[in-house]
Amino acid sequence: MAGLWSDLSAIASHIYGSLPGVPAPREVQKIIIKEVDSMIRTRSFVRIAGLSGALSVAMAAYGAHGFGQSDADGRLKMTYEIGNKMHMLHSVALLASPMARKPILVGTLLTVGMALFSGSCYYHALTGNQRVRYITPYGGMLLIFGWLAMVL
Repeated sequence: MAGLWSDLSAIASHIYGSLPGVPAPREVQKIIIKEVDSMIRTRSFVRIAGLSGALSVAMAAYGAHGFGQSDADGRLKMTYEIGNKMHMLHSVALLASPMARKPILVGTLLTVGMALFSGSCYYHALTGNQRVRYITPYGGMLLIFGWLAMVL
C-alpha cells in the first residue's frame, strides 16, 4: 500500500508540480488520500444496497407465493406489501449515498431506517404480533432524515 501512495504522489508531483495555482504536491497527496479513503468507506453502502435489494426481491417472492397464498388478514398483507415496497425503494436509494456530500450520514440513516421500518412491517405481517409496531414510525423518520441528508 505504501508503494501505491508513493506512486500517486510522484504522478501528482509530475502533473501538478509545474502548473500555476495548483496545490503543492503534499496537498495533492492529502487530497488523493482523503478521496480514496472516502471511496473505500462509502463502498460498503453499495454492497449493503446489493444485499438489501436481493433480500427485498426474496421477500417479495415470499409475499407473492408463500404469504400471499395463506388466509392471512388483508390488513397484514397490505402491511407486508408496504414494508416490501419501502424496502425495495430505499435499497435503490442507498446506491446514491456515495454521491452525497455526507455519504456516511446518508447511508447510515437509510440503512437503519429501512431495517426498522421494513423489518417491523415484515415482523408484524408474518406473526400478527403488534409489539414492534411502535418502531415503524421511527424507521420512517430516519428514512425521511436520510433523504434530507442528501441535501446537506
